[in-house]
This record gives sequence, structure tokens and C-alpha cells, in this order.
Amino acid sequence: MKNLLADYIFSDSLRYEGHKLIYTPQSGERIVLGGILGAVLLCVRLLNTEEQKERGFVLDEALEYDSFITRYDQEVISDDWGYIDAELEQLDLAYLDLFSNEQMTIETICPNKRQLSIAMDIVSTYMRRVSIELYKAHIYELVPWQMPFAQWLFNAAYAEPRRQRFLQMDWTDPALVHDLASYMDSDTPDEPLVYFEAEEAADLLARYWDWLWDFAQKDAAIFPDANVRMAEYKESILHHETDWDFIKPEMKDFPQEQINLFRQWMNQWTAFVKEQIAPPVTPRKKDIRQELFADNITPIPQPNDYSAVREYIHDRCIYDAEFKKYKKSHYLTDFCQQLTFIFDWPVEYNSLYKSLKRRLKHPKKDHLPK
Repeated sequence: MKNLLADYIFSDSLRYEGHKLIYTPQSGERIVLGGILGAVLLCVRLLNTEEQKERGFVLDEALEYDSFITRYDQEVISDDWGYIDAELEQLDLAYLDLFSNEQMTIETICPNKRQLSIAMDIVSTYMRRVSIELYKAHIYELVPWQMPFAQWLFNAAYAEPRRQRFLQMDWTDPALVHDLASYMDSDTPDEPLVYFEAEEAADLLARYWDWLWDFAQKDAAIFPDANVRMAEYKESILHHETDWDFIKPEMKDFPQEQINLFRQWMNQWTAFVKEQIAPPVTPRKKDIRQELFADNITPIPQPNDYSAVREYIHDRCIYDAEFKKYKKSHYLTDFCQQLTFIFDWPVEYNSLYKSLKRRLKHPKKDHLPK
């Protein structure tokens, strides 16, 4: 089987050579397209030909181009491509070469609109993948957890601007790609951001807490008086995790809007920590008015089966408008209390919160009314 990116001559004016697609017009300077753009234009133009069979590649959107991308990465290692800095440089150079001539368009090289659409879809898919390799899909993967939370939030705020630039980029827009390449070559510092691409604040707080609590438990477990140590840890966590005065002098480069947002983060985090360390005493049932009641449609889950509780909530929200309205308009703690009334066993906030973050594997819909 041939290499995916083996040299190929289309015509006197167009050839692929040395991992670059070269177009030589009758007049004017030649156009050179390297990197992923040159490679995909080569391959889409070979679709449904004997050459495609010899190279053994498939461009199937359902497969997310995994096989193609893997082979591309393997074959351009010798060029020192296949990572975001190199691919950004190659894509920018290709766009500049391609559009430097006002009479030249990408359709000149790839006039088939369907092939061109596939090519640009692969370019976008690939560039996003190599971006995520470096800048990660989640901010806590790029910036590892660090105690206290205020310090992690501060560090993440400086990492997020560049991450957002790459994860939000339209890789099919030559002007935006050039702006990004120019930005990478400049020394202009980024203004910190404390809102994070594709992340929910509540999820970040819960994940940090899980990491922090797991660390405390493991650290305490090495001592024979683990229970005593955990009590001390709780007091220490409550003090250090809710105090962020130490970081305020370091926030001189933060815009006022981001300082205000940082304060909101810490207020929410403080309330969250206090609830975990010293959860409020649940009032007696007779002091709380029951507003939701069991029905004869959806079965009551067994005690502590929070997967079943998640399905119960999902199913009942489909047909019970009042139930759904109450869930949306009340805090989760209030909703837990109403579920406690319905189930006649205590529904815990933390367990329900974590369960609701997971997707239903087998939603039960057959028994629900239309």
C-alpha cells in the first residue's frame, strides 16, 4: 500500500511533492500549500480513483476521520509537523500563499464543492484536535488542581485566554488564522479570564472539592488516629479555602469586571465549602410543607438508588408539569426534601447532585403517557 501522502502529479500546473501541494499558474508566482490543508486537498481530489485504493484511505465523516488523521500524523513526523505550533504556521503560510493573488481562490485548486467541503471539515477537525492536545478540553486538565481554590482560580485565569483563542477558532477563516499566528508571535500579555470555555461553575467547584476531600482522606488514612486527623482537616479546610485575601494583591492585572467575577466565584465556593464541612441541620418534616406527592405512574426508587432517582426525575418531568416547574424554580436542597417526602427515605444533596451530572443510560419512556 502506498503512503497516504506519496507524491502525485495531477497536471502540468498541479502536483503534490514533498508533502506540499504545489500549483504553478501560467503567469504569476507558484502557490505552495503545506500541512493539513495541502494533504486534504490532495486526498479529496483522489476520491473514487484507483489512486485512492492504492493509498488505502477513507474519508468518512461517521468515523470522524480518525484513520486519515492517524496516518497523516505518522507521515509528517519527519517534517516536524503534527502539533499545533507547526500546523498553525503551515496553515497560515498556505492561506497567505493562496490568497495573496486576488485572482486566485481555493476553488481554482479544488473546483468540486463537495470535495472542498470535506477538505475544510477535515482541516477544522484536525486543527481542533491538535489544539486540544496542548490546551486540553477542560481547564482543570491544563491547570492541575492546587490548594487553596483561590490560587488555582488565579492560575487558571491566566491560562484561559490563550486556551479560548484556540478552542473557539474558525480554522476555515484565513484572516482569523493569520491574526492567531500573529498573536502567537507577539509578546502582548493576555488579560486574565475567570470564565472557562465549556465549563459549568458548579461542576468545577464539585470536581475541585472531590479532589481536595480525596487528598485529605488519603493523607489522614496513614495515621492511626485518622478520625481525629479528619476533624482537624475540616477545620483547616474551612479556614484556608474560604480566605482569599492573600491573592488580592496579585490581581493588579485583572480588569475590574474579572475581579468582580472572581469575587462571585469565591462567594459561591465559600458557601459550598461551608455546606460540605458543616451542612445545615435538616428541619423536621412537620416544619416543612410538602408540595410534591407520589403518583401511580412512576415507581418509587429503592433507598439510596440514585440512578433510579435520576430516572424517576427524568420520567416524571416529562408528564408532570408541576413537578418539572418545582424542580426548575427551587434550590436542589429544597427539591431533595420534597423527594424525601415522596420516597419516605432521606435523599442526600451530594449524592443526588453527582447522579444528576451523569446521563441516563436507559431512559424509561414506554410506560409514560403520550
